[in-house]
Amino acid sequence: MLESLRRRVPFDAAWLALADPGSSVGYASLASVDLPQGTERYLLGPRMAHDIEQTGTNRARPPLSPSDLPYPAETLPTWAECLHPAGFHEALAVALFDGQRHVGFLALLSEATRPPDAAVRRELQQLTPLLTRGADPMRPLAAAARVVGGAAAGIALCCSGAQLPVPGLPDDALLVDGSPVVTIARS
Repeated sequence: MLESLRRRVPFDAAWLALADPGSSVGYASLASVDLPQGTERYLLGPRMAHDIEQTGTNRARPPLSPSDLPYPAETLPTWAECLHPAGFHEALAVALFDGQRHVGFLALLSEATRPPDAAVRRELQQLTPLLTRGADPMRPLAAAARVVGGAAAGIALCCSGAQLPVPGLPDDALLVDGSPVVTIARS
């Protein structure tokens, strides 16, 4: 998916991460392209999650570049400690949302010092829903749930301990956190 994206939106390296509700870090790496291993490890840490929140790139909004910030990007730990030392100077970052559900985060990194132009930003903005659908782990789960005849409700139990609703299935009192059904399922 990222290699296909690269043909439409140029970048030197990319990081695609899934939102990891309930975890202390916030994101789990799904894929990367040409990203140094140490840089990817850093991006999985709490400083990156903090910087995503600080810059508002955890909300549904158009792609954001460090040049769009009202302060120097170097004031963010991720840029000062990781991305600049790795040779990256620009980026486009966008949160991936399916309706109200935060699916993940995409960062397209560039060694260039010029901000991305308006056409590149528009192209990424137009492709964001497609990228979200491709990255969303709940979509195949929702499709599988529709195959189960008579399914009346459902949730997904995440490795972090969080519970997520399965799209297309209603909630049920038996599936609330701490219920005997959920406790048994977790065990």
